[in-house]
Amino acid sequence: MSRILDPLRTYVAYAFLVVGVAWAVVAYNTSSYLVLWPVVTCFLAGILLRLRPGERLTWAWASSTAVLGFLLSGYQAYVASYLVGGALSSVAAISAGAFAVFAVVHLLLLYAGNSSRAEPK
Repeated sequence: MSRILDPLRTYVAYAFLVVGVAWAVVAYNTSSYLVLWPVVTCFLAGILLRLRPGERLTWAWASSTAVLGFLLSGYQAYVASYLVGGALSSVAAISAGAFAVFAVVHLLLLYAGNSSRAEPK
């Protein structure tokens, strides 16, 4: 597990930016204003982690961004799971699986952001 988390802790600012780009793709494909919130918060968290990594606001923002992304991804997976038995079951299964993986990615961001805070730089 440390082979995955060590590089993630080192490049956590860039990981937030990459996840922000992924949310931007989701927002474009779904045309949903709800999905724009994680785009903005992930970009801002990545910028703050890169420019001001030691400040309290930065770590609070990064943690809350990861939790927001986890909750929104979990909600999207939950909603898509109800459509699995319907006419669009293949699309719903792909959507539910993708958002479940995305929720796990946000948990990894939460862990990496908080664990890299404790390490002296």
